[in-house]
Amino acid sequence: MKNLLSSCLILIVCFLGFSSCGGDDDGPGGCSVAWATDLQSELTAISNAAAAYSTDQSQANCDALKAAYTTYVNSLRPYGNCAGLTGADRTAWQDAIDDAEDNISTIC
Repeated sequence: MKNLLSSCLILIVCFLGFSSCGGDDDGPGGCSVAWATDLQSELTAISNAAAAYSTDQSQANCDALKAAYTTYVNSLRPYGNCAGLTGADRTAWQDAIDDAEDNISTIC
């Protein structure tokens, strides 16, 4: 779970650095500065699933937590299309997404 959280934090930091990359294209695939708002339901789902798993570490709650993280990571993918995300930064973004996805299986 530590690796997944680290990967998610890297994604967040990367995106914050490029959230003001210019242009009028807002939302997924663009450079929305409100990405956290755009993904609020996914973030809430992770929070709820983590809370449920922390009180009852059943397989069902583990599966729900993994599903919530998977949905969040998949929802983050389009934000890697920001025009200001180029070269090494785009590679770092993609690596962070891939690492987060790979680490989902180790959550619980």
